[in-house]
Amino acid sequence: MQTSNYLAVSSFSLHSALGPLTIEKRQDDGQLTNLVIEFPRRHSLEEFFELARDRVGVKAIELCEIQFDSATPERIGQLRAALSASGLHLLTLPIDTGNLGEPNDVWRQQDERRILRWFEIARELGARYVRVNAGTPGVEVAEAAMDGLVASLRSLGDKANAMGLRLLIENHGGSSSDPDFLTGLLDKVGPDRLGLLLDLGNFDPLVAVSHARFTNPDVEDTGLDLEPMYANIARLAPVASLVHAKMVDPARDGTPLPDVPRALAILAAAGYNGSISIEWEGQKGDPWERTARVASMVREVFPNLQ
Repeated sequence: MQTSNYLAVSSFSLHSALGPLTIEKRQDDGQLTNLVIEFPRRHSLEEFFELARDRVGVKAIELCEIQFDSATPERIGQLRAALSASGLHLLTLPIDTGNLGEPNDVWRQQDERRILRWFEIARELGARYVRVNAGTPGVEVAEAAMDGLVASLRSLGDKANAMGLRLLIENHGGSSSDPDFLTGLLDKVGPDRLGLLLDLGNFDPLVAVSHARFTNPDVEDTGLDLEPMYANIARLAPVASLVHAKMVDPARDGTPLPDVPRALAILAAAGYNGSISIEWEGQKGDPWERTARVASMVREVFPNLQ
């Protein structure tokens, strides 16, 4: 397993240029369907590897499951070869398959099995971390589903460990953006099985605005009270295993969303010394320029990241 701490670029920073985003949804009758958000494919994943290295100067990337163009053994072999040729490390594979907060045990266990296939892909690609969701992003986990969620995370954590991977959950909207929910879940599952991917922008009200902009660019974004978000970062920084340096387009009044240097300073004050992955989630401007700008902010505060 990789031991160095890296500055990485998430493939989601180039969400507008790497082709359609495919987001899974389970209907009330249990049928799985896909929501496809159409974006042009200006770069292949192989080109993304090289451009992240050359334009942002990183040695690691994060590759999101919802952006894979194929997951056949042949395609995974091609991506493994391209990563090796680029000299990059795969830091994280965020997995959005399944709903581990599903109250229906049969469906949840089916989702566990499908998630395990992505663990295998992560191992084949040399990843250090795999990230799953603690329930559906943006949705509250029902109390009746908590025992199942904990059981699934314990099982997946053990299997990740056996495969040389580290399992993470992320503050991703809904229950998962509540620090009490997250710290309680980490305690119940156990630190040997589960860690936290702390996303600096995935707290209300910013996470709601960020998600809404994908379908409504004119969503109201001024006058947001972001102070609770910075307080949540301070509370969770001491237990973070990995960090997303998230940034989106500023509000109409010019307010940065979020104030990344402030958020990074909170991390540093808490003694955070792990890897950081950049996640530019804006809709305006050149995504490479925006990603490089966030990279500069991170390097100012954490100059020792590779």
